[in-house]
Amino acid sequence: MTSLRMDDPTQWRPPADADELARQVHEGRELRKIDLSRRDLRGVKLGGAIFHEVDFSGSALDGADLREACLTECRLDGASLAGANLHQAVLSKCSLVAASLREATLTGAKVHELVATEIDLGDTDLRVASFVKCRLDRARLGGAKLVRCAFLECELAGADLRACRLDSVTLLATDLRATLIEGAEFERCTLIKATLSGMRLHGMRFPFTQFTDAALEGCDLSGADLRNCNFKGAKLAKLRAGRARLTNALFVEADLRGADLQGAELTQAIFVDARLERAQCAGATMYQCILHRANCREATFRGADLVYADFSQAIVAGADFTGASMFRANLHAVEDEGAKIPNRAVTLGTDPELAAAQGWRPTMPPPKE
Repeated sequence: MTSLRMDDPTQWRPPADADELARQVHEGRELRKIDLSRRDLRGVKLGGAIFHEVDFSGSALDGADLREACLTECRLDGASLAGANLHQAVLSKCSLVAASLREATLTGAKVHELVATEIDLGDTDLRVASFVKCRLDRARLGGAKLVRCAFLECELAGADLRACRLDSVTLLATDLRATLIEGAEFERCTLIKATLSGMRLHGMRFPFTQFTDAALEGCDLSGADLRNCNFKGAKLAKLRAGRARLTNALFVEADLRGADLQGAELTQAIFVDARLERAQCAGATMYQCILHRANCREATFRGADLVYADFSQAIVAGADFTGASMFRANLHAVEDEGAKIPNRAVTLGTDPELAAAQGWRPTMPPPKE
């Protein structure tokens, strides 16, 4: 019997079952615009397959082999892919609403503009996977392996990350205010331009995380582990971070107006060009902190440890340093009108030679006539 020729579309018919589907894929056929909904395709071998506008809605693909498969504009709404292998698969503009990928493998997968509200990604291996502009509202991610994966400009409203551990995960320009992250652990993560304003993150762990240009106004991070975090340019007005661990944190150009840092551990933190107007730093440990050109107008440092802290060219007008430890704290060229600095005698004042060098401007020769 003559076999059907792939180069002759008049001889081709849609696959009737899983075995025929697998055979057509292995023969190299690209499958387009066919209906494979509500099929039993469990365990089918579809590695390297190319699907375009194929409907898998409601189908059972549990344990299927989809390694390096490419799915474009396919529908998998309500489909079950539990335990399926999608290693390095590519999914572009697909729909997986209410689909189940529990215990599936998506290592290195590339996912673009996916609509996957209420998707079940519980216990899924997402190492090195990337999601770009995806809708993952109310997604369930409990127990997922979230290591070195990326969620770029994704919608995660109602997504459940509670008790998850995120290691080196990137969440770029993502609004997390409606995401469930209570009890989650973030380590070495990147939350650049993320929005967490007003969230209650008391006592949570974020060591070595990047919050560059993130929005955290009014956020409650009291008692949180924020060691070595980068808050450059972050919006932190009215932040509550009392007794937080912020050793070696970076606050360059950050907005901390009215922030509560009372009792926080801020050893060697850097506040260059930061805004700290009316910030509450009473009892904070700010040993060897760098506050060059920081605006600390009317800030409170009562009882703080400011030994070797450097306030060079900072604005401390109206600030209260009563009871602060300030041995060799550098007050070079500070603007201190109305400031309360009882321990000024043990601090370093303005260095006249440095001030002259900083104020030097080149003399321009007169224009030639």
